[in-house]
Amino acid sequence: MKPIHLFSKIALFIIVTCSSAQVAATNSYLQNNEDLGLFSSDEILEVVVTADIKSLLKSKQDDGYQEGAMSINGKDYSVRLKTKGAYQQENCSFPPITLNFSKTNFEDQSFVQLEKLKIVSACEMQQINEQYILREYLIYRVFNQLTDKSLKVRLLKIDFVDSKGKFEAVTRYGFVVEDEYMMVRRLNGMILKSEGIQEQATNKKQIVMLSIFQFMIGNTDWQVDRLQNVNILKINEASEVTPYVIPFDFDYSGMVNASYATPSPVLGITSFRERIYLGKCYTEEELKNTIGYFIQKRETIYTLYNQFEPFDESSLNQSIDFLDSFYKIIEDEKSWKIYFVSNCKP
Repeated sequence: MKPIHLFSKIALFIIVTCSSAQVAATNSYLQNNEDLGLFSSDEILEVVVTADIKSLLKSKQDDGYQEGAMSINGKDYSVRLKTKGAYQQENCSFPPITLNFSKTNFEDQSFVQLEKLKIVSACEMQQINEQYILREYLIYRVFNQLTDKSLKVRLLKIDFVDSKGKFEAVTRYGFVVEDEYMMVRRLNGMILKSEGIQEQATNKKQIVMLSIFQFMIGNTDWQVDRLQNVNILKINEASEVTPYVIPFDFDYSGMVNASYATPSPVLGITSFRERIYLGKCYTEEELKNTIGYFIQKRETIYTLYNQFEPFDESSLNQSIDFLDSFYKIIEDEKSWKIYFVSNCKP
């Protein structure tokens, strides 16, 4: 388990007890609507939450919910709010807020999905902490471009408005991640929960690509057999014999480059900006084919970063520099063989 840091990523869990009618509506929506509701668009979803913010931030963990209002796409909905986490309440300038939609009747059925999702956000007001969240969001987007066997995300921009006028309005970026239920419905599969599945027993094309992807973003915080920050997805089709490995949680990566993320001494690196390859050994042909795929996707990946408006100059420059160093390695056969062949795990 990761240690708790002051500037660590905070997951604002949206807690709700769904009525049977709402569950049925969600199931029907996901079955019949191919545009995936909230995840049908990559546009930022702007949300306005109005409540007694000053009172809310002073509340304690055991205090009840506070009534508030929320506006999405010009439509107003009721919502209940409370701060989450004793540690965060003591140490965060803007602690995570739980949004409870148990009594909310959404006109747009795609928003019913919010009841099941979590919003990933930062608990500090400094710009750099929010940039960490945005950097992680784009990593999910990059993996979406590489394969549909991935978790979809949607970026939110939430304006918190104090109904009493005593607290200056606060705008927070966060993103929602597709949950397991939505993913298995979308891909017609099932999640395998048992530990001990070896990388060699998973889809070869996906695992080679994933291993190089984790190297690209400078992420060592993953392990297949221990289900560490990965899902194992078995597709319910006769032609799909081996399961797919689907990653999540990238905040401890060189691409995010968070100040709180420090490598374990056993890795032999002092920063996650120093890449090491943790994948297994694959044939040179498999590696060459996958490297060719990354080169093919280079323009798409760079476009994602260059056109991402919420980034500040530092985030963009750091991200592009890190991508440049990755492509410099894989475009030189001698270099990538040192990483992927000489230092792979048998």
